[in-house]
Amino acid sequence: MSVEKRYEVMRKAINLQRPERLPFGDMSFVEYRPDIYHLDKPEYAVKPGEVGVSKDGKKKFTADGGVWNVGDKEKYRDYEDVLGVNLEKFEVEEVNRNMLDEMSRLFEAKFKTHYPVPWHYGTLITRATIEFGWEPFLTASALDPQRFGRILDRFGESTMSVVKGWMEIDGVELMVIHDDIAGTRGPIMSPDWYRKYVFPWYKRIFNYIHAKGRKILYISDGNYLPVLNDILATNPDGLYIESTSMDPEEFMRAGGKDKLYLIKSDSRNIDFGNPEDIHNELKKLHRLHEEFPGMMMYRGGGKPKPGNAEAFNRYYQELLVYNRMK
Repeated sequence: MSVEKRYEVMRKAINLQRPERLPFGDMSFVEYRPDIYHLDKPEYAVKPGEVGVSKDGKKKFTADGGVWNVGDKEKYRDYEDVLGVNLEKFEVEEVNRNMLDEMSRLFEAKFKTHYPVPWHYGTLITRATIEFGWEPFLTASALDPQRFGRILDRFGESTMSVVKGWMEIDGVELMVIHDDIAGTRGPIMSPDWYRKYVFPWYKRIFNYIHAKGRKILYISDGNYLPVLNDILATNPDGLYIESTSMDPEEFMRAGGKDKLYLIKSDSRNIDFGNPEDIHNELKKLHRLHEEFPGMMMYRGGGKPKPGNAEAFNRYYQELLVYNRMK
């Protein structure tokens, strides 16, 4: 697939024009300073089903789940350590030549092979889990939400700085703002808590991106359907669907046809199901793509059952490639 064709397919999709095939593998995320705003790479390979621990004991990693921080247990032993943190510890970067040169370098490297999309991973909630670990973060946010809200404001300012940098880079058309606010069973925090401390920041960030003439794809894992209307009120151009947690059809009908949708296929089908399950899922996506032109996808799953990856690729070609392309 030529990079020119990837651009053509992606630009049609983000402008809600149904392309010749459902976009799959055409875009690539570009990430600025993942050492601060994301999770690092595993220190060593681990076998499927096992959990590795970093030398400093602060990170864990799996064969298919990447790396996840568990917080610095020496600094954040409990919620009081979180609430008492010095906010100056979390840098709000200056948008300067060094930042812009690095962003340009990263963007141009992806530009040669894929449709590049900057994304910011550790926005508010995800940044809190990275910095503090789950238990100190959740306890602090519940016992003193107002004080914890000031920490989120600092993370919001930090995010805004990175966003402002990306908006200065020529060629950026779409940006991803990532923040995991939900688990498989629903939102992590109460909707009212999000409405007070999180969603206003989303709206501020999205408004800035729109003012620069670019579009936003919002990503959260899990089932955030219970707060979808609140998310829609912040005005993202696109939304993410983790099919293991939410039914794409139900979600898209609630979200509307004027949105871009990035769909992760159901990991259960590829890892534990059979080719018939995969066929049925992709057939459903084919039907939905006739109605919702702004769809993209990538394959879920971490360890496909033998033959399932091949079945997925075959059914993608049969069901979601409408005109055979060289």
